[in-house]
Amino acid sequence: MWFQPSSNHPNGYSAPFHMDTLRTSAQCQVTLDHTWSKTHAAINRARHDGWIVNKGEMTMGYFTRADIPFHYALADAFTVCDQYFASIPGQTHPNRSYLMTGMVDPTGQQGGPLLDNYDYVDGATPPGYELLSWKTFPERLETAGITWQIYQQGLDLKDEYNGNYGTNILMNFEQYVHAPTGSSLHKRAMVARTLSDLKDDVTNGRLPQVSWLLPPAAFSEHPKYSPGYGADYTARVLDALTANPETWSKTVLFIMYDENDGFFDHIVPPQPAASRDQGLSTVSTEGEIHNVINPKGRHGDYVADNLPYGLGLRVPMTVVSPWSKGGFVCSQVFDHTSVIRFIESRFGVHEPNITPWRRAVCGDLTSAFDFSASDAVFPPLPDTAGYMAMVDEECRTNPFPAAPSRPQVLEPQESGTRPARPIPYQLRLENSVCFKTDQVTLKFINEGQQGAHFYVYSDKDADGPWSYTVEAETYLSDSFSKSPDHSYGYRVYGPNGFFRYFRGSAKQIVGSSAPSYLLQMKESYDVHNGDLKISFTNVGTKRARVVIRDNAYGRKERSVTIAASQSAETHWTLTDSACWYDFSVYDASSNDLLFRLAGHLETGRVSTSDPAATHVVTQI
Repeated sequence: MWFQPSSNHPNGYSAPFHMDTLRTSAQCQVTLDHTWSKTHAAINRARHDGWIVNKGEMTMGYFTRADIPFHYALADAFTVCDQYFASIPGQTHPNRSYLMTGMVDPTGQQGGPLLDNYDYVDGATPPGYELLSWKTFPERLETAGITWQIYQQGLDLKDEYNGNYGTNILMNFEQYVHAPTGSSLHKRAMVARTLSDLKDDVTNGRLPQVSWLLPPAAFSEHPKYSPGYGADYTARVLDALTANPETWSKTVLFIMYDENDGFFDHIVPPQPAASRDQGLSTVSTEGEIHNVINPKGRHGDYVADNLPYGLGLRVPMTVVSPWSKGGFVCSQVFDHTSVIRFIESRFGVHEPNITPWRRAVCGDLTSAFDFSASDAVFPPLPDTAGYMAMVDEECRTNPFPAAPSRPQVLEPQESGTRPARPIPYQLRLENSVCFKTDQVTLKFINEGQQGAHFYVYSDKDADGPWSYTVEAETYLSDSFSKSPDHSYGYRVYGPNGFFRYFRGSAKQIVGSSAPSYLLQMKESYDVHNGDLKISFTNVGTKRARVVIRDNAYGRKERSVTIAASQSAETHWTLTDSACWYDFSVYDASSNDLLFRLAGHLETGRVSTSDPAATHVVTQI
């Protein structure tokens, strides 16, 4: 996936490349296509091979620490969520609808489904977009007596410095548009409350229990607007929130982006199967498949395409609070509805718009914190006073960034590890072969406290991929037909680096009297001690001998012999690699790869990010 098909390169592929802000005007990189149809085409039903053809060559660009030092320093000081996804593969408004209401109205009965920015606020042409009407989460807070506020410099969408850039999704809802002047909905959502007002509220102990901060366009970091301006805005927000130590000592700030513009990400977003032939789910996927269109013809280009509403691509999330200091990473799967669920967990106000599938797959962000350890001393961060002038100069004098024309290689990532928050995954996978039906069965076992999503890819490119969702503390099985020569090969990807590969052939066993062997593998965990057990069962007619090799962490190679119709087990201690593992299993005589298993064993304790994750790996 790192090398995306491209007709502009002689080798037919493009790799990620650095957009150097010192030598180019990359801070002012123009926006890329991030519409519903083009983003789904880039994801290509989890094949993830349509980025350049749908987004252009600049989709592969990225920044480094030297380009955005404030953002890196903030992440180093607090906690980043590296598996935080946009809620929908699309534009700002539907993503903000998930953030503030939990859905986009998949039934089409209350003004949706909302798939783009064509709505009441932005919809001068064609005129007459109907207002949205479903109940929003701020209304539920209001009913429950929880104080809340929208902070925005103004309501003018076209004012780059004193508007809200259309990020106030509540301005599309009839109950807010028609709210009487002076009413609670009007005062809390439909008037200007600036950063100066925010600082004044903090200083005087009036900060509401829940607030949403909506930047003007120039400070939004949405291309063409720069990260440098965004850093200055964030610094001013932090200055306001820390103006009163008592208020700051009980405040959490979530900093996230509603969508990814059109930039490439190598992680395929979890998405439910839209039909049986695309996979299975133990939890209902109702409300997660786009199978209706707005009955009043909202933006008539759309059809009931049966594509999943989410998740979208990953977007940055930084958790800033006295309980999230220390440069941690939290790798649980989240999306914008996770913010609502965090508020649910704090104040007990339920949002019924969030679907069962999304609740199963996405967490509530509480795992990003250590509430037993508060540290309200605010760390030093880079001074952003000169950022805006620097950006203006770079964008005025430097040439536009361009994708490399020469063949590329993958550049190493920044080295090192981060402390990692414990997350609620405990996942296993078992494979078995049935000779009577000529099928391979995979059993997805979730022994953790959070639902998990898996993708399965076949070595036969024409088959799959398939999507599987398994709720917490349950399992799911599915069977796949082997090829005509009785061979098979399946790759399985799950959360936080979970990977399994099963490969084999029953050709010598099926319809043959020649002796052979066929291995089935399963794993188990000793969570308390941080150990992994790998078990092999030989369902063939002759003895098997395999070699197990550690691909990343320096453990010594082992050889295991398994007699016909017998089982054998190996035991591995993982604490010396922070409970990360990556093993390949080979046939001892032919050196053919049979299995690979990689991932992280969660022990409920603080760990680290994967020590091997920054190594350049182009093939698994």
